[in-house]
Amino acid sequence: MNLVKKIIYIFYILSFLNIFAFETYAKQVKIIVKVDDEIITNMDVQNEYNYLISLNTKLQNLDKQDILEFAKNSLVKEKIKKKEILKLYELGNKNPVINDLIKDIFINLGLNSEEEFKKYLISQNINFEDVYKKIEIESVWNQMIYSKFKNKLVIDENELKKKILNNKEQSISYLLYELVFDFKDKDDFKRKYSEIKKTINELSFEEAVIKYSIANSKNNSGLIGWVNQNNLSKKIENELVNLNKGQITKAIKVPAGMLILKLDDTKLVDLNIDIDKELQKLVQYKINNQLNNYSTIYYNKIKNNSSINEF
Repeated sequence: MNLVKKIIYIFYILSFLNIFAFETYAKQVKIIVKVDDEIITNMDVQNEYNYLISLNTKLQNLDKQDILEFAKNSLVKEKIKKKEILKLYELGNKNPVINDLIKDIFINLGLNSEEEFKKYLISQNINFEDVYKKIEIESVWNQMIYSKFKNKLVIDENELKKKILNNKEQSISYLLYELVFDFKDKDDFKRKYSEIKKTINELSFEEAVIKYSIANSKNNSGLIGWVNQNNLSKKIENELVNLNKGQITKAIKVPAGMLILKLDDTKLVDLNIDIDKELQKLVQYKINNQLNNYSTIYYNKIKNNSSINEF
């Protein structure tokens, strides 16, 4: 066989192998969801699954199918948010806020530097740039929500100051997990609430969060963190005060839907502190809480106007 024929033969074999490999890959890849004009495949969902359990190791203890469903919904939310963001903002710009958020993530994983974080991601077959883009979408989304709703924030500093003064020596802090769910009507509420309570009783609160919660805290098993009683409304504080550790509240009406809280722990906090500094912390907490509610409401609005088709 002369050289030219050999090259043609090799090219033919390689082309055949490439076609065969592509056909095999195409059979493995399936479209799971179409969001407007964008698709989400089973491979996308698996990659999101890897991303979620790598950044929140607690998820590894939950049912895999529930986490895969969570991963799918997470990708749907990301695509809807990204499309809305691009109407007003550009993505891809370097932002120091994102670096701070990445730092929070790797510290939470027990890592000491961004380089360690990158090596950890490589070990999990995750691209750092993909993580950066995901965090950027959330960061810019939060910026957009603040711009849209900052004039609707209602903060009564005098009332907050009274709360601080009433608990000047000691107050209670609660370690809380949350589950926020929405509903269409009274019957839908009864059905969903019953399913949630059943999941909590038979599996765990964290499992119910993955399946039903619409709050951003879902990405961290519903964890809110330590919340001082001064930050809570009287309605929520009254629900918590008689709970033992590990117990949950009944469903509480909030702007974004219905809220269920799990009390994980309590502690007494000495309040020999700067009142003005404590007031600033309370104000910031109230602002964040209201913005989270506006974020959920706004997202649900644009989601309802999106075309979402599952296959």
